[in-house]
Amino acid sequence: MPTISRFYGIVVFMNCNDHLPPHFHARYQDQEILIEIETGIVQGKMSRRALQMIFEWSEKYKEELLKNWAIKQRKETARNNFSSSVRIDMFLHVTGVNYISDYRIRLEFSDGIVKEVDLDKELHGQVFEPLKDPGFFKQVGVNQETNTIEWPDGADFAPEFLYEIGKEVKEVA
Repeated sequence: MPTISRFYGIVVFMNCNDHLPPHFHARYQDQEILIEIETGIVQGKMSRRALQMIFEWSEKYKEELLKNWAIKQRKETARNNFSSSVRIDMFLHVTGVNYISDYRIRLEFSDGIVKEVDLDKELHGQVFEPLKDPGFFKQVGVNQETNTIEWPDGADFAPEFLYEIGKEVKEVA
């Protein structure tokens, strides 16, 4: 499950197959940030009070955050190096998902791009084992808290990873 903590209306989460460096995401109301665990560098905007609470929380749990990051990455294949074409200066969200067939899904992203993603070769590790059942795989949905795809058991993929491996679909008018 990508959500690792909730406090005072703040949701903190990590995604599988996410880009380096080790980081976590936090959302509060309509604000979202990404914080590098080791450096504390922040991307995005958050109210001062909420940001202060997140920093206090992350300092207290820094060791656990790094362990959680390592666990998330170990369950994946070695494919975790993204090309420079992936934009990490914006927050990419999955806004819609449709099952196509086998392990293929069609995803709509927050930048308006629609991509077809085949996850057949990405279902490695304990967290993805249940997804090999086609009936269970079809239960994919968008988690509205984390803005990425998720299955009922909490398995997820980072939006940036999905964007990178997806093939853009040209809509026919």
